[in-house]
Amino acid sequence: MNELHLSTFGDGRQDVYWCHGVFGQGKNFTRVAKDLLATDPDAYRCILVDLPNHGRSPWTETFSYRDMADILARTVRATSGNRPTHLLGHSMGGKVVMRTVLDNPDLARSLTVVDMAPVDSRLIGLAPLVDAMKSVNLTALTTRRQAEKQMSDRVPDPNIRQFLLQNLRHETGENEHWYWQMNLDLLGNGLSDIGSWPSVTSTWNGPALWITAEQSNYVGPDHSQAMHELFPQVRRIRVKNSGHWVHSDQPGIFVQVLAAFLSAVPGTSRPSLKLSPSQPSQSWCQPLGKGRRPQSPYERFRRYSRHRPYRYFQ
Repeated sequence: MNELHLSTFGDGRQDVYWCHGVFGQGKNFTRVAKDLLATDPDAYRCILVDLPNHGRSPWTETFSYRDMADILARTVRATSGNRPTHLLGHSMGGKVVMRTVLDNPDLARSLTVVDMAPVDSRLIGLAPLVDAMKSVNLTALTTRRQAEKQMSDRVPDPNIRQFLLQNLRHETGENEHWYWQMNLDLLGNGLSDIGSWPSVTSTWNGPALWITAEQSNYVGPDHSQAMHELFPQVRRIRVKNSGHWVHSDQPGIFVQVLAAFLSAVPGTSRPSLKLSPSQPSQSWCQPLGKGRRPQSPYERFRRYSRHRPYRYFQ
């Protein structure tokens, strides 16, 4: 029996696990997961994960990336068995999947990290969101609209309010009441732990894609070294005209980039997208020497990046 709540779409050959950020749920990825399936229905099975203390997954007494990585790894092994698997994580979920492959190097074929880096992050912008949710008078609440109105002064952006309100639940019947589905007390009191990055000494040499946002401060220019030290084969794409929620701001570009990356991972490609025989099998996009370009299908993103809504970084 899985310890985490999972929502599954598709029945392809490879499993793609989607891990959300803080205050999120697996269902946040529903649109882009279905769009990925549409690129090749036979290739993927998308598994949307509710991480601990979020959505329908169990609560814990403490927040720990190591513990989250352990439970995710157990869930992947129990669910996928010997099927090829890929891990994707956004924001907090990005730190979870990074720690998961570092602790379990044989677990996944590839890693995708969305707008997060393996460094300590300052999450001062999240404290007002916690205060806004805690300010809702749950005992006097009769409609969801009332909760939104109570939060509007502290959270003026309606999109962020709706994102937070997806966690508000209404229990009907004899024990009728409103409640926050996520572990708000633990998460609200643990923002420093959520922003932290644990010290690690291992590296992971598998194919890694790093999708960052042009209009976000979660990934800075000084974070590239830390990323490359832990994930030597990482390749970065910065999506233009996007904020921290890249997959929501630019879903079409996000899926295009992700589909091309997954199709280029050794051992999982469709016949039409196989890597060149001259490319080393251990590298998905490794330079082949002076004057020669990488042979991965993903190379076209670097070549034409000036004319596309994203930029490729070696």
